[in-house]
Amino acid sequence: MSDNETGQVTAGPNKTVIALLAVVVVLLGVIVVFFVLQKPAVAPVATGTDPATNGSTVATPTGMGAGATTAYDAKTATRLGDKETPAAFVESYFKELVAGDFEGAYNRLPTAKKAAQDAAGFASQLKSYGITGYTMGETTVNGEDTVVSGTAVTGSGNFEYIWTFTKVDGKWVVKGRELGGMGQ
Repeated sequence: MSDNETGQVTAGPNKTVIALLAVVVVLLGVIVVFFVLQKPAVAPVATGTDPATNGSTVATPTGMGAGATTAYDAKTATRLGDKETPAAFVESYFKELVAGDFEGAYNRLPTAKKAAQDAAGFASQLKSYGITGYTMGETTVNGEDTVVSGTAVTGSGNFEYIWTFTKVDGKWVVKGRELGGMGQ
């Protein structure tokens, strides 16, 4: 580029500055895309209540072991061993799941859950989860009921289960189990 009056060559836009600005814009774009793609998806959370504990209807996501809308029946409820505590019962359930003893885990389910799904369907469903571990949550007393939470650990997310127990004729029975939520 030249100046027509003097004939001297004048500097045009600095190509180095423009190139550096272009690189900065591209890098910012890459960083934004990286963070957007790395942001974990929000995990769905089941917030219903178990019909076995209060008679309401639950809309549980497919594949989460939804229970039947059968009310809790003390006469037919799943019973714990003579010296078994609710927390030990729940921990045994998770140990059986991790070990692949789906029949043993199925036998620990509340009656309403067993009425909604047979043992083979339960085993097939739980195998598909790929449960690799568990964590035990809190044990709390809520009136006459004892509530125990535990979380199944899988490669695709963790599933919290909340179990409710009560005593019938001095012996612990399973009153209900609900899906508390799903997390990372």
